[in-house]
Amino acid sequence: MDNASLLAVAMANQCKALIQKSEEADSDLQQALHPMHLLWMCQQIEDNAEELHPTKLHRWLGFVQCAMMANGMLDFEAAKTMFSEAKNAYGISDEDDDLVDHLDPASTFKLDIGGQG
Repeated sequence: MDNASLLAVAMANQCKALIQKSEEADSDLQQALHPMHLLWMCQQIEDNAEELHPTKLHRWLGFVQCAMMANGMLDFEAAKTMFSEAKNAYGISDEDDDLVDHLDPASTFKLDIGGQG
């Protein structure tokens, strides 16, 4: 499994742990943002990391983290810390700007949504 996929799995695991121990959830949010759906998404990331493209894994992970923020389970600084902890846990030292540029509010990172050319 490549570094990007390993990081996605590690972060999905951390998200899952936070969701499971959190009692906070905004019931006014749509169903896709509810904790049970987020836990399912985390499990899909973990179970399918070897088959799915790392970009898809990280899109799903980004959705999970944003939904956690919407539910008050996570804030921006905690999301950045989660990435650092996962990176350190797997001993990944090479910097991949595609995985961290979205964490810098001053970055004008370019989003590749696929399907072009």
